[in-house]
Amino acid sequence: MELRHLRYFVAIADAGTMARAAEQVFVTQSTLSHQLAQLEDGLGVALFERIGRTLRLTDAGRELLGHARGVLAQVEEGRQAVGRMRTTASGALRVGVIHSFVNGLMPQVAAAFLTAHPGVRLQIAELTGTDIEAQVAEGVLDLGVAFYPPVREGVLGERLFDDTLVLAVPAGHTLAAQRSVRFAQLGTLPLAMLGTRFATRRLLDGHFQRAGVRPNVVVEIDSVDALYRLVEQGVAAAFLPRRSTRHTVRVRLVDVTDPQPVRAAGLVWRRSPYRSAAALAFVDVLAAVLKTETEGASP
Repeated sequence: MELRHLRYFVAIADAGTMARAAEQVFVTQSTLSHQLAQLEDGLGVALFERIGRTLRLTDAGRELLGHARGVLAQVEEGRQAVGRMRTTASGALRVGVIHSFVNGLMPQVAAAFLTAHPGVRLQIAELTGTDIEAQVAEGVLDLGVAFYPPVREGVLGERLFDDTLVLAVPAGHTLAAQRSVRFAQLGTLPLAMLGTRFATRRLLDGHFQRAGVRPNVVVEIDSVDALYRLVEQGVAAAFLPRRSTRHTVRVRLVDVTDPQPVRAAGLVWRRSPYRSAAALAFVDVLAAVLKTETEGASP
């Protein structure tokens, strides 16, 4: 017994004749008759009495009709539910975000997203770019916010924005009054930096190498927030993202040049044509927050 058998059976029962039923389901009478015969053979009972051209339900047919209508109604409900999922954010959404963007960007994005889509259970994991790409490729994460372009072959990247790194120094430091400093001038400066497994650290190490100096790393710590706290306490200077870091009474920000450390941020998608409504809605909210931040920063 297949769904088409039940659809044809219900159509015949409602129409009363094979000819009218065939018109309603857009098949030939011979096809409809053949499908009905298959259903009756499979059940081992006659479902209709043939009285001239009219078909009248047998006792077995009347018993089956209620069940058939219920099955077809459930199938239609399921179809509609799946259709709504294509356009309505629901279920769970798993997003991986690199350290630099968790504290400064994600709280605002998450708040706006959950306000607009309360039916979604949002999970945000703070991970390295490498881990994000791996977990998106494996389907553990639905979406990632990391560096652009991604390096893993199993994922696709979508550029979001450029994020400049600045040098955060204690307010009383001699560099605090300067507007900018060159990499070549930072060889003796005590620095707090992320570990070498982070792409940001590898970017900075490359810039120091090109400037011909070796960074004086006095502490490595795997937290952007902790780097900021170390600067506040006067322990060391640190490279922090301009987008999510501000001047304070205890911390001053200095531009770094020759070269300027800039990272491109982007979305990380699995190489698949399917993207859930929740993931697409999250990206829309993220874009809106980024646009608001950009407009707010404009003079």
